[in-house]
Amino acid sequence: MLANRGSSKFRDFETHLLWYMNIVAPLIRSLWSLEAAHANASDVFVFWLAAGATLNDLFSKDTNETGIPLTLANQVTEIYNARYEEFFQNDLYFVAFLLDPRKLLFLSMSMLRYS
Repeated sequence: MLANRGSSKFRDFETHLLWYMNIVAPLIRSLWSLEAAHANASDVFVFWLAAGATLNDLFSKDTNETGIPLTLANQVTEIYNARYEEFFQNDLYFVAFLLDPRKLLFLSMSMLRYS
Protein backbone atom coordinates (compact mmCIF):
# COMPACT_ATOMS: atom_id res chain seq x y z
CA MET A 1 0.00 0.00 0.00
CA LEU A 2 2.79 2.44 0.81
CA ALA A 3 4.48 1.69 -2.50
CA ASN A 4 1.61 3.51 -4.24
CA ARG A 5 1.76 6.52 -1.93
CA GLY A 6 2.32 8.95 -4.80
CA SER A 7 -0.74 7.79 -6.73
CA SER A 8 -3.89 9.89 -6.94
CA LYS A 9 -5.99 7.03 -5.59
CA PHE A 10 -3.85 6.87 -2.46
CA ARG A 11 -4.10 10.65 -1.96
CA ASP A 12 -7.89 10.46 -2.39
CA PHE A 13 -8.03 7.62 0.12
CA GLU A 14 -5.88 9.56 2.58
CA THR A 15 -8.03 12.68 2.19
CA HIS A 16 -11.27 10.77 2.74
CA LEU A 17 -9.75 8.99 5.74
CA LEU A 18 -8.83 12.35 7.31
CA TRP A 19 -12.37 13.64 6.74
CA TYR A 20 -13.76 10.50 8.35
CA MET A 21 -11.46 10.77 11.37
CA ASN A 22 -12.32 14.45 11.93
CA ILE A 23 -16.06 13.83 11.68
CA VAL A 24 -16.24 10.62 13.73
CA ALA A 25 -13.77 11.64 16.47
CA PRO A 26 -16.23 13.70 18.59
CA LEU A 27 -18.80 10.92 18.46
CA ILE A 28 -16.23 8.30 19.50
CA ARG A 29 -14.99 10.49 22.38
CA SER A 30 -18.55 10.84 23.62
CA LEU A 31 -19.10 7.09 23.51
CA TRP A 32 -15.88 6.45 25.42
CA SER A 33 -16.94 8.96 28.07
CA LEU A 34 -20.31 7.30 28.48
CA GLU A 35 -18.63 3.97 29.24
CA ALA A 36 -17.52 5.39 32.58
CA ALA A 37 -18.98 3.67 35.64
CA HIS A 38 -20.50 6.91 36.93
CA ALA A 39 -22.17 8.07 33.69
CA ASN A 40 -25.90 8.75 33.92
CA ALA A 41 -28.79 9.91 31.72
CA SER A 42 -27.75 13.54 32.15
CA ASP A 43 -24.31 12.74 30.77
CA VAL A 44 -25.85 11.20 27.65
CA PHE A 45 -27.49 14.53 26.84
CA VAL A 46 -24.35 16.54 27.69
CA PHE A 47 -22.05 14.41 25.56
CA TRP A 48 -24.50 14.41 22.65
CA LEU A 49 -24.56 18.21 22.74
CA ALA A 50 -20.77 18.33 23.07
CA ALA A 51 -20.37 16.14 19.98
CA GLY A 52 -22.80 18.38 18.08
CA ALA A 53 -20.94 21.51 19.16
CA THR A 54 -17.63 20.02 18.03
CA LEU A 55 -19.09 19.09 14.66
CA ASN A 56 -20.59 22.57 14.36
CA ASP A 57 -17.17 24.12 15.05
CA LEU A 58 -15.56 21.83 12.48
CA PHE A 59 -18.16 22.60 9.81
CA SER A 60 -18.16 26.34 10.47
CA LYS A 61 -14.48 26.58 9.52
CA ASP A 62 -13.48 27.47 5.99
CA THR A 63 -13.67 24.54 3.58
CA ASN A 64 -10.10 25.25 2.50
CA GLU A 65 -8.94 24.80 6.09
CA THR A 66 -10.67 21.47 6.79
CA GLY A 67 -10.93 20.11 3.27
CA ILE A 68 -14.42 18.82 4.08
CA PRO A 69 -16.82 19.66 1.25
CA LEU A 70 -19.95 21.60 2.16
CA THR A 71 -22.17 18.83 0.77
CA LEU A 72 -20.57 16.28 3.12
CA ALA A 73 -20.90 18.66 6.08
CA ASN A 74 -24.60 19.15 5.27
CA GLN A 75 -25.16 15.39 4.99
CA VAL A 76 -23.50 14.74 8.36
CA THR A 77 -25.53 17.56 9.94
CA GLU A 78 -28.77 16.09 8.57
CA ILE A 79 -27.86 12.64 9.92
CA TYR A 80 -26.92 14.10 13.32
CA ASN A 81 -30.23 16.00 13.53
CA ALA A 82 -32.25 12.95 12.47
CA ARG A 83 -30.56 10.79 15.12
CA TYR A 84 -31.18 13.51 17.72
CA GLU A 85 -34.89 13.48 16.91
CA GLU A 86 -35.01 9.67 17.09
CA PHE A 87 -32.96 9.35 20.25
CA PHE A 88 -34.43 12.20 22.26
CA GLN A 89 -38.12 11.68 21.50
CA ASN A 90 -38.31 10.71 25.15
CA ASP A 91 -37.69 13.65 27.51
CA LEU A 92 -35.85 11.44 30.02
CA TYR A 93 -32.36 12.66 29.07
CA PHE A 94 -33.30 16.34 29.03
CA VAL A 95 -35.13 16.12 32.37
CA ALA A 96 -32.17 14.23 33.87
CA PHE A 97 -29.93 17.01 32.59
CA LEU A 98 -32.13 19.69 34.19
CA LEU A 99 -32.33 17.84 37.50
CA ASP A 100 -28.68 16.83 37.71
CA PRO A 101 -27.40 18.13 41.06
CA ARG A 102 -23.98 18.85 39.57
CA LYS A 103 -25.54 21.36 37.21
CA LEU A 104 -27.78 22.81 39.91
CA LEU A 105 -24.72 23.49 42.06
CA PHE A 106 -22.96 25.16 39.14
CA LEU A 107 -26.02 27.29 38.37
CA SER A 108 -26.45 28.39 41.98
CA MET A 109 -22.76 29.32 42.24
CA SER A 110 -22.92 31.36 39.04
CA MET A 111 -26.10 33.12 40.23
CA LEU A 112 -24.34 34.12 43.46
CA ARG A 113 -21.47 35.56 41.49
CA TYR A 114 -23.74 37.88 39.50
CA SER A 115 -26.06 38.99 42.31
